[in-house]
Amino acid sequence: MNELDHVGLYVKDLAKSVVFYGEIFGFEVVRTMDLGEAKIAFLDIGGGLLELIQRPEGPGAPPEGRWNHTAYGVDDYDAMESKLEGIGLELRKVTLAKGRRIAFFKDPDGHDVEIMEKAQ
Repeated sequence: MNELDHVGLYVKDLAKSVVFYGEIFGFEVVRTMDLGEAKIAFLDIGGGLLELIQRPEGPGAPPEGRWNHTAYGVDDYDAMESKLEGIGLELRKVTLAKGRRIAFFKDPDGHDVEIMEKAQ
């Protein structure tokens, strides 16, 4: 079954945001990572993850107060990738550590959507 994996939010101060979501909702950090210049924390929100993304200031910085993307874990990554390409969607493909594959594309309104290969 395909399922919501996470929702990503841009934040200005990762540590401050982790504390905020922890104190307000009781969400706990389950993992962190650096991806290029971005610093990322994943918080368990029950049934999915909240991904907090801190990017450097300056050109290319995310807009203030905007969510970034929704992400869905898919059962058959290869089939989903083929399906999306088959309907003409442009995919930005990324391979994470340990070979896990993800891809980003736009929905009809221009929102970013991510598919994720489920962890083995």
